[in-house]
Formats: sequence, C-alpha cells, structure tokens
Amino acid sequence: MENKIESVVFIGAGNVATHLAKALSKIITIKGITSKNKESAILLSSKIGCKFIESLDELPICDLVIICTNDESIASIENKIPLNYNVVYTSGSIEINSTSNRDKYGVFYPLQTFSKERELDISNVPFLIESTNPEFSNQLFELASKLSTQVSFTSSIERKRIHLSAVFVNNFSNHLAFLAKEFMEENELNWDYLKPLIKETSDKIISTEPFDSQTGPARRNDQIIINEHLNLLNDNSKEIYKIISESISKKYLNPGKND
Repeated sequence: MENKIESVVFIGAGNVATHLAKALSKIITIKGITSKNKESAILLSSKIGCKFIESLDELPICDLVIICTNDESIASIENKIPLNYNVVYTSGSIEINSTSNRDKYGVFYPLQTFSKERELDISNVPFLIESTNPEFSNQLFELASKLSTQVSFTSSIERKRIHLSAVFVNNFSNHLAFLAKEFMEENELNWDYLKPLIKETSDKIISTEPFDSQTGPARRNDQIIINEHLNLLNDNSKEIYKIISESISKKYLNPGKND
C-alpha cells in the first residue's frame, strides 16, 4: 500500500505558498514554513498556526517539502535539502531534473494566478503533476485530488506549453488592461467604463471559441480606424497595438477563416 502524504514543509512564503499552505492546512499537517523573506514566512506561519523555520538546516521530518520560490532558485534550494526528503516544486516552466539523485522528486503545479490578498476557490484550480517515480506521482495525485477536482499527470514539455499559453491569457492580457487604464487616466477618463466590457470579454472567451468571439477594427480590417487609434498612442503602446492588430487581421484575412 502506498504511503499517504500527511505532513509538509513549505520553502517560500509568497503568493503560491500562501494559498497552498492555507488550503493544505485544512486537510494535512503543515510542519513549518521557511523563506529568505523572514517577515513573510513568520506572518504566514502565524496565520497557518505552524512553526517558522529559520533555515534549511532546521527542516523537521515530514512527508513532503514544497518549494514555492522563483524559478531561478529551485535547483539551488533542492540541492541543499537532504536526500532523505521528498521534494516537489510548483513551477510551470522548469523541466523536472531526471538526473536528480533524490528518490522522490516531482512537480506540484497549480495552474492559476495567485495574489495573497485575494480569496480563491482552489477546488477549481487545475493541478499538473509530474515525477520520475511512479509511486510518488500517485501520492502527489492523491494529495492534489483532496484540493481540486481537476488533477492531471503531465510531462515537462506539456506543462511548459500550458504555462506559455497561460502567459498569453493571463500575463499579457493583464498588461494590456494596465495600458488601457493608464491611457484612460492620462486622458482623464473613467476606468470604470471598461469594467463591464472586461467581464463580458472574459465570459465570452470561456463560453465560446476565442476565434468566433473576436470583434473590433482589426477583425474587420478597418485600416481607417486602426490608423486613427495609432495616432492617439505613444510609441510603446502604438507598437503593441500595431503588432496585435496585424496578427488579428492576418488571421481573419485567411480565406479559410473568413466569415
């Protein structure tokens, strides 16, 4: 019978660690939290009701260590953890190190944008699981299934491609919203005017095919309106508007994709 994961330690106390620790604390034991940001780790450990760990040298015995840090530090942190610990990281873009000497090493990636100050229903968050150890993969899958209804095994390349797609729909779209808000404020216009449009756009993307829901001057290849818009923008926003508009126009000028 496979051993269950019943206790974890977190390395990191940022957005992902905060949400995962809160969720996991309801179903298993959080034995401690450590982070290079000592203040954040102390705050999170106090909220969870667990121990603040000063350094990796003080790791308590646990079933799993979860690394929730930036991608650049994952490998160096993993190398400092004794080999008798089972370890996962939560990155969407870092390939699993198949040459690691650790018997149980894997990925526990929640596909969502996390912010400490926002509450989130984690039961709807997809979790992507990977490990070079089949038994450990199943243990991670079982743990994730206690948190979410959407859990899948994925390879590193599949996860990297999913993460790239997530950057388009989340990070890029958020930046475009930032540019729109900045433009509105520069022209003393009310940002609230756009909020119903943002919500409808998001809802429509989910309920219909993104290709079918596209509207706007680039979709119609309306160069007169496009040029008028370009004349209103500064150099940075103008270049972004131009590149995206050209991409949209090319997609819908394709004879096989015309209405």
